[in-house]
Amino acid sequence: MKSLTCQEVLDQLSEYLDDDARAELVHEVDDHLGTCIHCRAEVDTLRRTIEIYRCEEKVVLPIALSEKLQRALDQLYRSAPDRSGERS
Repeated sequence: MKSLTCQEVLDQLSEYLDDDARAELVHEVDDHLGTCIHCRAEVDTLRRTIEIYRCEEKVVLPIALSEKLQRALDQLYRSAPDRSGERS
């Protein structure tokens, strides 16, 4: 069996992290992760991100941060091209 390249692992991460992933794919990716610290870091980071989004706990931003974020988003939306391709 040929070992997967880093790109092949990255291309299949979504499928690999799916609970219903094929056993063969899981085995191949696990073999690669056993020797590749870069891909292992990528997978670990993605797993943690998924765990955070699955968390039911609501995160409350401090009011000052929330207002700063809202102003930044407003500015971004105002400077985005409109449907005709021109800036508003």
